[in-house]
Amino acid sequence: MNTTHNKMIDFDFRGFTGSTQAILELFQQLAKEEGWTIEEIQNVIDKATKHNDEDHLIATILEYSKY
Repeated sequence: MNTTHNKMIDFDFRGFTGSTQAILELFQQLAKEEGWTIEEIQNVIDKATKHNDEDHLIATILEYSKY
């Protein structure tokens, strides 16, 4: 069951210069702090890394970010 529908983290990407791995790690940390379950976090990470494409990864993380 995908419970991440309509869930957002407080993550502002503006000015972020880290790698895609850093983006994933930061997303994971912030989502944990905001009470997401491991399953919810993993669902987003799986979706983000599905195509092995940096643009897709960033677009997916932005989809779950408030800013």
